[in-house]
Formats: sequence, structure tokens, C-alpha cells
Amino acid sequence: MAYVSLYRKWRPLGFSDVVGQDTIVKTLENSLNNRRISHAYLFTGPRGTGKTTVARILAKGLNCQSGPTATPCGKCRECQTITEGTSLNAIEIDGASNRGIDDVRDLRSQVQFAPINAAYKVYIIDEVHMLTTEAFNALLKTLEEPPAHVVFIFATTDPHRLPPTILSRVQRFDFVRFSEQSMVERMETVAQGEGLKVDLEALRLIAQHAAGGMRDALSILEKCAAFAEEITADAVVEVLGIAPQDQVDSFTTYILDDAKPEALQIIHDLHNQGRDLSQFALSVVAKLRQDILSGARKDEQLELRAIEQLSETVREMRFASDPRIALELAVLKIAVPRFAATSSDMGELEGKVRNLEAEISKLQTLLAKEKAGSSGKVSSVQASRRQIPSANDAERSAYVLEIWTDYLKGLRDERLMQCEAFLKEGTPIEVVDDNVVVAFPRDRGFHKASIEQDSHREPAERVLSKLMGRQVRFRCVFQDETASAPRQVAAEGAKPEKQPSKRKRQQKQATVSPESGVASEQPKGEDIAAEEFLRASMETFGGKIISKPKEN
Repeated sequence: MAYVSLYRKWRPLGFSDVVGQDTIVKTLENSLNNRRISHAYLFTGPRGTGKTTVARILAKGLNCQSGPTATPCGKCRECQTITEGTSLNAIEIDGASNRGIDDVRDLRSQVQFAPINAAYKVYIIDEVHMLTTEAFNALLKTLEEPPAHVVFIFATTDPHRLPPTILSRVQRFDFVRFSEQSMVERMETVAQGEGLKVDLEALRLIAQHAAGGMRDALSILEKCAAFAEEITADAVVEVLGIAPQDQVDSFTTYILDDAKPEALQIIHDLHNQGRDLSQFALSVVAKLRQDILSGARKDEQLELRAIEQLSETVREMRFASDPRIALELAVLKIAVPRFAATSSDMGELEGKVRNLEAEISKLQTLLAKEKAGSSGKVSSVQASRRQIPSANDAERSAYVLEIWTDYLKGLRDERLMQCEAFLKEGTPIEVVDDNVVVAFPRDRGFHKASIEQDSHREPAERVLSKLMGRQVRFRCVFQDETASAPRQVAAEGAKPEKQPSKRKRQQKQATVSPESGVASEQPKGEDIAAEEFLRASMETFGGKIISKPKEN
């Protein structure tokens, strides 16, 4: 007899064998016993949670010679043929390969025929979300008013892809992921039936990595049984290619204690051993989460920062040419915020802050004397900062640089999180006519290619066009192609505003000889205070003046 995989051999044959889906099982059993049978069911949930298995059991309950019944005998001809997949009254259809309108038309012509020596004709359509929109529309009338002997059972992992017209015509049952305990109990039953020697810790480790899918758990168990006569935790680790738990615990301790060399050494060892670094990072995240929930450590802020950084790194590792480097950078980034300033640095910083506060106090005193007039000026200046420029590319470039952060926030408000994530990796460098040039690093080629797709580019351009007051388009380039562009744009964008102010200062500082008969013009006290305030700020924090309010 040909070998049969464990997940097929130990597939539940009745509702009593189904574990982890108690609510669904009880509802279907009551429906069969009370003969309240719907014409269409929808089974949704992650892979390996028993959707197709329960659909077959339901079909047996409908067509068993003693049915409809919640306890099919499993011995009559109809029960046996459904179990073997050869029944003429329980037809299983793969929605991925029979997704067109012609396939649905054939189905509509077949449902008119009565079942053969059975009460119902059951159609089980797996991966139903793969059907085309035209196929769904062709199925609507038959689904709403099928012949009395027809029952449809749809199974899918993506119910959100089904049209609302289909969802409103079916009874929906959501299958949940299996708990680790229920998976361990089921694997113990299978191991006893197969005569396998398995440690309880090994079963728990398999359940953790099966991600709630019973089929995945039994597949891993079968692989481990082929690897070792006695299935231990070490055997499972070797088969799955994951890091041992002691390395996960040590790595977690090292990154929280700022022991970077030791943490980097573990990454190096795992890489040389051919371990899956992405899976290792996820194991560390799970360990940190467990520590927070149990209160094992006191520095929760550091643990939360580590979880955030590692979770982001796992996403980046999917596209990185060398995942090891991404994980090593994550270790260094986690440690960076812990560097504290020395006492001398703190004293120097406090002195600068006090000086700055004194300058601010002087400026506020001067401004208070001209409260009525200056308040109008400040309001007008603030209002003009965000006026949409319409003159030249340099002003528009400076405007885009100024609003870029608000623009990314606007994308999130518009529920365009993917567009925000892609553009977040780039930097706007200039505006040429109606083209906004965005530069990306070479290692962010995936983000550049993604935002260039019409499905992402068009909505992102729409939001920016509203802020710009004109229709604009994105032109994406790599940073090394326009190395000096950001500095040029900043200089050009600042030039129109700096030079008028400079000429006025020169005019104010100019002194004419008494022989000319023209009185010399000296700067006002307020201007001197403002200049001193700007000078102190630049000496304290560094930087340069990009633009200043125009003087009246």
C-alpha cells in the first residue's frame, strides 16, 4: 500500500475528531440534527485550520444513509466515497483552476441534475476567492435560489476578496487558529497511533512554529520522524533550522545589557551554521514580548524599542541581499539611545540653554512693547509660510521640502500607508516644471520600484497635487545619480528670500557724509536684538539661515 502523509492519514472523519473549532462544530451538528440546512455555507480562516475537512464531514452528514445526521456512520457507500474523494454527489472544485465564467456556466447546468442514490448534491469550492468577478456574477442567481437538492460549501483564506453580494447569500463560519495546547494534544494522539517516541518539549516547539496550522504541525512532525527515531527538542531545532532557545535567551540578554560584541558574535555563529536569521529575530521578539507580559524585566521602554526595531528589521530582511548585516545594524540601533551624555557635556548644554533663555526673554520684552502691530506682522508671516508658490521651480522646490513631513502624514490620513512607507525612504530634491524629483538610496530599489507602479503612484500624486495647487507627477531617481541636487535646491530655494533682506540691511547700515545733506540711517534696537538672538541660536545649535520674513 502506498505511503500516505500524516495530515491525510489522520484527517478527522467525524465531528467528534475535530479539535479547536468547538463553536463551528456545535452549530453544524445542531443544524443537521434539527434539519435546518442552509443552501450555502462559507468557511473562512487561515490555512490548515480544517475548512475542507469540516466541509467533507458536513457532506457525509447530509448524504449518510441514516442522515441528515451529525454522526455519519462512515461505513455506507456514500460516506466511504466522500472520504476517498470519489463521490458523484460531493464534488470538490478548485476555485484557482476553475475560475472563469465558462466554468460557472458548466456548474449551473450540472446543478439541475438530481443526486444519485443520495439526498443532496454538495459542491465544495476551495479557494473560492480566486473566481473572477464575471464568474461570481454568473453564480449569483443559482446561489440565491438553487434547486432543493443542492448545497454549496465555499472555503477561502481571503474572505475580504469576495463580493458583498456573495457574502450576503451564505452562512459564514470563521475558523480560528489552533491553540498550542490543542495542537500538542492532537500530535500526541497521532504519535501514539504511529508508534513515535516524542518529547513533550519537542511537540510544544513544533506547535509554536506551526503558526496555528494543524496541517503544518503534522508535516513538521512527519519530517522529524524521518530525521530521528526519537523526536527531541534538539531534533526539531535541527530539522527546522532554527536557533536553540539558549541562544535566543542569551542574545536577548546581550542586547538589553548593551553587550554588542557578544550579540554580534551570536549572529555571526548563526549565519555560519546556516540558520534562518529572520526566524531567529522573530524568536527574539517573542521572547521580549513574553518578558514584558511576565514582568521579568524592569526596563520596558528598552524592550519596546528592541521589539519595534527587530520587527522593522524582519521586514527589511526579506529584501536584503545579506540579512546578517540588517540584523547587526538593528543591534547597534537598539544600543545607540542608551548612550548618555557626560557630566561636562550636560553642564555645557545647560549653560547654553540658560543663555538662550535670556536672549529669548529679551526678545519677548521687545516684542511686548509693539504687541498690537507686531501680532499682525507675525500672523501675516506665518500665513505666508505655507502659501502655495507659483513663480518658479526653486520656490516650488523649497515649498515641497517644507511640507514633505505633513504630506507623508496626509498619506496616512488618506489610508495610503503603503505609499507613505515607500516615499518615506526617499527625499524630494527639486521640482522641475510639474515633476517632483524624489531620490532614493541604492539599497531602497524596492521602494523606488513600488512607488513607480500606477496603483501607488497615482494616489500619491493626487494628494501632493492638492497641497501644491496644481497637477504634479513623481520622477524617482537614485541618490548617486543626483549627488549635489539637495544642496542646490536648498540654495536656490533660499536665494529669493535672503537677498532682498541683505540689501535692506546694507541700506540701513549705509552712512552718508554730512556734506551730502542726507541723514544717515542706523538699525533700530529691535533689529539689533533680533540679530543677536539669531547669532546666539546659531552658535548654540549650529546650522544656517534658509529664509527670513520679508521686511516692510
